[in-house]
Amino acid sequence: MKGSNTTFGVFIVCLQVLLRHRRYLFLILFFILFPLYIAINRLFLFLDYILFFNFEKEEIKNPILIMGFNRSGTTFFHHLLSQSQQFTTSTTWDFVIPSLSLKKALWFIRPILSVFNFDQLETKEKGHKVGLDDIEEDEMLLFLHKLDSKWLSNNFIPWMKYDTKFKSFTSKLYIDSTNNEKRNISSMYSVKQFWKRQTFVHHGKQVLSKSNPFVFRLQSIMKVFPDAKIIFIVRDPIETITSYFSMQERIKYGNLMTQEELTLYRNEAYKEIIDWYQQTENAKQFLDKKDFIVLTYNELNTDLYNSVDKSFQFIGQDMNEEFEAMLSEKSSIKHIKKHQNKTIDDFGFTTRQVKKDFAFVYEEYFS
Repeated sequence: MKGSNTTFGVFIVCLQVLLRHRRYLFLILFFILFPLYIAINRLFLFLDYILFFNFEKEEIKNPILIMGFNRSGTTFFHHLLSQSQQFTTSTTWDFVIPSLSLKKALWFIRPILSVFNFDQLETKEKGHKVGLDDIEEDEMLLFLHKLDSKWLSNNFIPWMKYDTKFKSFTSKLYIDSTNNEKRNISSMYSVKQFWKRQTFVHHGKQVLSKSNPFVFRLQSIMKVFPDAKIIFIVRDPIETITSYFSMQERIKYGNLMTQEELTLYRNEAYKEIIDWYQQTENAKQFLDKKDFIVLTYNELNTDLYNSVDKSFQFIGQDMNEEFEAMLSEKSSIKHIKKHQNKTIDDFGFTTRQVKKDFAFVYEEYFS
């Protein structure tokens, strides 16, 4: 099924998928609220150029981008580096309301939501804590404001991934391609304007970003941010797949799917995960070697201090004393996993199959 890869075009496809899968309440709410949300935000983003025009003077130099497949330790590493207070980072609230002027107008909302405990959108027990004041990945910006995100079919409307009419359209969204070139560049300029606002608030600190799906559009990213510094994190595919699918069962949208739907979803997601890992290897071929480093999940677990130290050297900054002391203490504590994931067989795959399909990963990192 052909469709437009514009925000409006993707919005229409989303509505069609929800209708085809009989998610009527979801469809009605999305149909009403999304256009309203976009209209309000874009109005205030325009007002920023009048009320906070100085943000435009900010320069984005050597932004740091952390990437890897989901459940590879990227969130942990992103949050850890942010604790140094040496970088410009962004919270869920920043992505929900990127406009500086709208944040000022709605300054009272966050305290009220906090009082009633409505500021926690997802709990840590379900696999990924999301709170309005928690640092989040920059993928959220493109998801919320342009529908230009892997989150769309991975989490928000997962039926898109396997719907017989729209799965081909869905699989071609987002990735660097001739058809997506204009939109991908436009999205990256939207990210740049957002980072300028955030850098303005954080007094010019270097941007620290995490967005796992960005690996699918690295060529577009490097055109807009040619001096970007990339930190790839790689984990054993069997571990990431079981952790990812286990988390999907716990989060809200996974809970909305039947077992049959989850099976259809996982079969398509599994193919995408292979491609996700392959994109990392492809990126290593076209990126300059001085512009990226690769860490493994095992390194983070067994040698956290040196993994962080290596990253700071790569970034070109020195750790401040307070952060280094905290890191030394944290590195001495052995991490104990608090939840048990299912096995790869529980999801309809086998260890032998994964080892074969991801042979290029095992040969490179885990041989």
